[in-house]
Amino acid sequence: MWNKLLAVLGIGSFFCLQLNACAGNRTEENSRFEPAPQCGEKHLLWKAQKSGAPAVWLLGSIHLADSSFYPFASVIDSAFDASTLVAAELDLNAENTMQETGQLMLEKGRLPNGMNLEDVLPPELYEQVDSLAKAWDVPFEIFKPFRPWMVAVSLSALAIERTGLSGEFGIDMELLARAEDQQKKIVALESPQDQVNVFSNADDSLGVQYLKNTLEEIAVADSFIMQIAKAWKCGDAKQMRTLLESDLSEDVYEEELYTKRNIRMAESIDSLSNLGEKVFVVIGSAHLVGKDDNVLKLLEKRGYALEQW
Repeated sequence: MWNKLLAVLGIGSFFCLQLNACAGNRTEENSRFEPAPQCGEKHLLWKAQKSGAPAVWLLGSIHLADSSFYPFASVIDSAFDASTLVAAELDLNAENTMQETGQLMLEKGRLPNGMNLEDVLPPELYEQVDSLAKAWDVPFEIFKPFRPWMVAVSLSALAIERTGLSGEFGIDMELLARAEDQQKKIVALESPQDQVNVFSNADDSLGVQYLKNTLEEIAVADSFIMQIAKAWKCGDAKQMRTLLESDLSEDVYEEELYTKRNIRMAESIDSLSNLGEKVFVVIGSAHLVGKDDNVLKLLEKRGYALEQW
């Protein structure tokens, strides 16, 4: 369930705002999560070097976090401060990004007129969503006009928000704000259209399976998210990969969610490197440590030497 929030950032935020259910904000001081433990010298930060071009730094992001993820390790701050260009999946600071994402979700995530969720879900699955909404004191009516994939992503966002994590503290949000303050160039590796199309271009039958898997994972969300947070703070790439690969809900969208997006992002990062800029990339951790066709592996095939820091 974590992976889907690394894929489409706007959807969870959209429903969070609709429900007035966002868990945290930048002034929050208390956290359920432990500060960064002393468990190793590495971070989810890689230096990628190709002959004849400046080094590219790549940091795996956690899109929803809290104050316990800060401050960053000094090596992350140093690599970021030395950069001249920051690349992220989306430029979340751009005024039109969330607006465009919201519009696309309403257009592509909504069922055709005259249909509602009950028309596309098996009765048992429909009842499960209804029961979860009641348990969380969320108005079930808000989900009814939308396709199963959108309901799945939204429920995942709410599940993670309920642990106390928030997009306001997201790693990419923090670094993009810093980039803007330092007047660095900012490049979006994808568009809102790219991200929403991952789900909207697929048949509703995949969305039904996705929603079913999501409901199963929500039952263990707290434990899973605590482990994800610890793996990020420890820079434990092996454990992060193990956790992400245990999340089976994305399997139905794997090619669109990871394979194709990883290829596009690796191509874009390589192009940015060839510009001669000092590039710092922040993208979802799943794209760096996930399956064998991750961005790091694809850059390695393009001649980059990789070193984790």
